[in-house]
Order: sequence, then C-alpha cells, then structure tokens
Amino acid sequence: MILKTITQRGVSAITGLLVLPLLTTALPINAQSILEEVTVIARKRSENLQEIPDAVTVFNSELIRDARIENIKDFAELTPNLNVSSNYRAGLNFVSIRGLITPQVGEAPLSFVVDGVTVPNLEFINQGLHDIERIEVLRGPQGALYGKNAIGGAVNIITRQPDDQLSGAAQVSYAEGDDLRFSGALSGPVAERVHFRVAANYRDYNGQITNTYTGKKVDYVDDQYGLQGLLRFTLSDSMTLDLHARYSDTTQGTNYMSFIQLDEVEDHSIKPTQNTIGVDDMVLWNVSAKLEHDSDYGIFTLVAGYNKSEDDQFSDADFGSQPEGDANFYFPSTQINAVDEGSVTIEGRFSSAADSSFRWLIGAFYETREREVQFDQIYDWPGTDIVTRADVLPLLVRSNFVNPDDLWVSVFPTDGERTDQETDAFAIFGQVNYDMTETVELTVALRYDEEERQAEDQRTRFTADSMVEDTFKELQPKASVSWQATDDALLSATYSRGFRSGGFNEYAPTVQRNYAEETSDTFEIGAKTTWFDERLRLNLALFYIEQENAQFTRFNSTTFTLENVNVDEVEIKGVEVELGARPTPNLDLAFGFGYIDNEITENEGIDVFTGLDLATTVGNTMPYVSDFNINGSVAYTHELGALALKPRVAFHTLGPRYFDVFNDLTGESDTHTFVNASLGLTAVNWQVSVYADNLFDEDAPETVFFYNPLIRMPNQPRQVGVQVHLEF
Repeated sequence: MILKTITQRGVSAITGLLVLPLLTTALPINAQSILEEVTVIARKRSENLQEIPDAVTVFNSELIRDARIENIKDFAELTPNLNVSSNYRAGLNFVSIRGLITPQVGEAPLSFVVDGVTVPNLEFINQGLHDIERIEVLRGPQGALYGKNAIGGAVNIITRQPDDQLSGAAQVSYAEGDDLRFSGALSGPVAERVHFRVAANYRDYNGQITNTYTGKKVDYVDDQYGLQGLLRFTLSDSMTLDLHARYSDTTQGTNYMSFIQLDEVEDHSIKPTQNTIGVDDMVLWNVSAKLEHDSDYGIFTLVAGYNKSEDDQFSDADFGSQPEGDANFYFPSTQINAVDEGSVTIEGRFSSAADSSFRWLIGAFYETREREVQFDQIYDWPGTDIVTRADVLPLLVRSNFVNPDDLWVSVFPTDGERTDQETDAFAIFGQVNYDMTETVELTVALRYDEEERQAEDQRTRFTADSMVEDTFKELQPKASVSWQATDDALLSATYSRGFRSGGFNEYAPTVQRNYAEETSDTFEIGAKTTWFDERLRLNLALFYIEQENAQFTRFNSTTFTLENVNVDEVEIKGVEVELGARPTPNLDLAFGFGYIDNEITENEGIDVFTGLDLATTVGNTMPYVSDFNINGSVAYTHELGALALKPRVAFHTLGPRYFDVFNDLTGESDTHTFVNASLGLTAVNWQVSVYADNLFDEDAPETVFFYNPLIRMPNQPRQVGVQVHLEF
C-alpha cells in the first residue's frame, strides 16, 4: 500500500512537470531549447513528422539508449494505445494496438519491417533489438503501403548505418538475477566505395521468479547471443547496394504460469508450482539485400529477404505438480511444441522526387512461406516428480519428422499435431500525394493483396481429410486530406481500410477448421501542432473503427487444442495525445495518453469450450484491450564541466482489461503503474548509469487464460542494475 501511494504521488508529480511548458512562455529562447526536427520514412519516403497526416511515435538512437529499449515491449510502454503482454513463451507475446489484438495462434495486428524487409511472424516481432538507429510506430491501418496484417499499424525498425570512419561502441550491464548483458558494434570503410557495420550481443540471466515447487528460477536466459552485419556498396553516385544478415540463438525459461481462481487474478502471492522444468530453444536468422537507384525519373528500390525461425519448446501441460485428479484437470502431462518457418519476401518500389507538387509511388510485393508445426502431450507419471526434457525424450517413438506413420507414445488426449502450411502472397500498391494549394495536400493510396494458403496434417490417416486451401484477397484504400492551417498547425482527416488474412486451425474431427479474414474501416481526424517557438509539440488523434470478423483464440477441451474463431462485429472509439517539450536546454519532457472504448456489437454461435452462447458477449470488450494507457518521462541534464549528470524518470500506466470475450470468466485486472528510473554520468564518449526497472516492484497479470479455472502469467519484478556505454 505504501509503495502504491508513493507510485501514485510520483506519477502525479511527473504529470505536473509535463504541463510545465505551458507556463514557461517567458523563458529565454536559444537554439538548444528548440526541439529537433524529426524525419521519418513512414510513407516510404523521407518526410518531416509534423508534416504528414499519420499518427507516428518516433524513438531515436539517444532515446533508445537512455530508455534502455531492447524489444517491442519496451517501446510499447512509451506509445499511446500500444500494449505488449508476455505470453507463455516469449516468441508469442500478445500485441494490442488501438483495440486490435493478436490471437494466441494467429498473427499480430501490425506489420513489422526491419530495414525494408517485412518479417513473417511473431517470433521476429518479439526478438531483441540491438544497434538500432530509429524506431517508427505508425498507428491506424497501414495496409495501403504495408499490406496484410497492418490492420492496426506498422513498425519501422532502422538499424545503425555504416560510418565513413572507423568507429565503434560497446555496452555492458549487470543487474539483479545475475543478469549480464553485453553488446558491441564496429563500423567503417573496407574500400573507397565499400563500408561495413557489424554488431554482437550476449545475455546470461539466472532469473528472478521462483517456482515454489522445484525451488528453481523459471524466467532464466541461458547464454543467449546474436550477430548482425551490414555491407554497403556504393556502386555509383546514384546507386547503392546493402547486404544485411542477422542471427540469434536463445535458450530460456518458458510457460511459468500459475493456477488461480477467479477472485485471485490480482493475488500475486500465488507463484508457479509446475513439476516440469520448462525450456524454450529459439533460433532466428535472416539475410536481405536492398538496391536503391536515384535516377532522373525517380527513385527505384528493390528489397529481397529470407527469414528462418526454429522454435522448440518443452513445458508442463497441466500447469501444476499434483497427481491425477479433479484438481489437476484429471491428468498430469507435459507438452512439446516445435515450430519451424521459412519465408522469402521481395518488394520493388518506384517513387518520384520529393520536391514536386505531385508525388507518386508504385510498387509490388511477393512472399512465399512454409510453416511446420508439431505438438504433443506426453503423460507425466506420477505427476509429482520433477521432470526435464531429457526425462521425456526416451518415451518417444521415432519422430514424425522421419515417418508420419510413427506416433509419439503416451499422448493425451490426442496423438499430436503434424501440420504443414504453405502460403503464397502477392500485392500491388500505389500512392499519390498532390498539393492542391500551398497549404492543402491530398493523399490517396490503394493496395490489392491476395494470399493463397493451404494446410495439411501429415499424420497419414488424416492426410486425405485434412488437406484444405483457400485464397484471401482484399482492396485496401486510404485517403487523407491535410491542411497546414498555420506554420505550426497541421489538421487532417483520414479514411483507411485494414485487412488480416484468414487461415486454418489444426485438423481434428471436432475442430472448426477455417477462420475468416478480418477487416477494419477506420475514420480518423488529427492535429499536429507546435507551440512556444518550437519548444513544445502537441499531437492529437481521434478515431472510430468498425471491425468485422475480429480474430481471437479459444481453447477446445475436446481435442485439447487452441483454435482461432471470429467475432462478427466490434466497434472501437479512441483518442491519442502525444506531447514533447523542451522548456529549457537541459530539460526534456514527454507525455502520452491513449483511450479505447472497445465493444462487441454482434456475435453468434456456441463456444466450443464452455458451451456458452456467443451472443451473450455482445456489449463486452475484446480481450487484452485496456481502457486507457498513460506514459510520461522527465529527463534532465546537469552540466559538470566536461561531464554531465543525467537523471531520468519514466512511467507508464495500464488501465483495466479483461482476458476473454466472456469477460466474467476471467474477471478484470486493476489499473497498474510502473516506474523506471536511471541516473547517468556522461562524458563525450562514455556513460555510466545506474537504473531500476519497475522501481516500486509493481505486480500485475500479463496474461490470463480460462483453464480449470484460470492460469496466469506474471510480470517481471523490480530489477536494479548498472550499465556502462562506450563509443570510440
């Protein structure tokens, strides 16, 4: 209670500081107190953030370092109406943006692009971020330029570019849980027209969350490492070729969920008690090439990439340590889940010069993808012994990777899944920007996506019946009008359509095999304003979304599988506010606010798990959608001769949310506020910082599932550490 009171007062103080710029009009102005101009490539060309009619949050390299942003969850906490919740394994974290959610076995409601290459699945979205120059978060449907799955927005990741002179950077940190992290980068010329940049990262972490049954830490990371490189060839004064490669290898704890009752959603004294030692092995790698030619007729860009993900997870399936009985869902078991996916993407664009009153862009996109899924449950007798993956492997007959006729032994209640999925997708798109007057711009964009999917269960007796295929296609238009009302105010109105492909659940006689494609229509008005001689930026967005066939995931207790289904219609209303200010040369303030009114307006059918009528969900909210989120930060620089002291405090508040379309089944979470703080001593080429993440050790549910009766994933506890950053 005391800590919560301190937190609330701290947030009130921060909020007060965030409105301080409104009271500082009498302060003297100099170049250092003016906010820097922010350039983005949100519309596939370089533009001033304040001059485009899209809601975009931008994180530059300095903020990424000072805020210790290392994954999508870190920058989601600083973005209005974007939330990432930890799932049972790290590669499947839930993403919610503007009330549009990620189905547990589906795809995220946003497009994720790294150096121009669209990543194919959640594994890559939830990977660590290293050596990053800039992150751009676009909110609202971006399908016209970014294609399928950009139904709620898009994220552009731009990595650090090669330097003309030999240079480098290194960073090391150590924190509670014996959390050791290292990253480093080196860049420079290879020859007159060839430059390189290479980076590496490493993490070893004992963990901080204890399984009270085994006495072991469950959130560990074991010798994780990653490598990435960029080689740039300047082929001529107007042509460059970039070759990228990235690789990461992670072994970590997984699926440490706790059994709880409905009235225990916020009782965080209940800890994980599984008798199985969970482990998740994940390997990600990709290679890509980008060719760019600036001709007299326009700029031609060609990007091609290959992505590969391999994930092998072993964990408890009954989420406890009890013998067979009612309290343990009648069976003790473990689960093995292996997912391998590979994809090739190619995109070509041709765009006009940016300095004319009529600007255009045309392009085409192609993707082919293959995905293999294996899932099995294996009996765990007697249900109380501590079990590792090594203990379970001898129970297996020959793997189905070798012979589909061979089934793994002692599985319950099914004999596993052996699904092969293939996808071929293509798209054509274009955008036109026309300056109707000196102050009015019309933007029209259109994209046609077509995606052919097929799936087959490789278990021989199911192959003939399980083969299924379908084609999903959609036109995604976008139109906006923006008016530069004054030099410091841009007003806009936008309509855009979003699209997420349908697909197939794993095969079983009682499983609903198909789920439909999802679409959304968004109407938005926005304002981007600058105040007090460029010392304060205030951007606003109000939007209304009509969503059809919203995808979400349900548990099928008959086959013990997860399957995607659709909610017929959802209505979403929302508001977003972003403020950035520099009232003095040494003080930077930021504030963000997002509000969502999410309501299921039409639904029908019978839920396969509970037997409940889905019509009773009308009036409920979709799962994992918070009523509101608030974030803010205060960063100050105090000069000490050649050194500088840099304290920074940031908070984010997540409002209440439900975890199931039947809202009453899982209950509603409380409002939670999290505070991060750091104190850095900085020189020209180094910085030493002490930091605390989740300073007041706030406990909160990350995910909650309806399962005999509920299981809950915990958030990360407070972590205090020290970090050293060097540049040379």
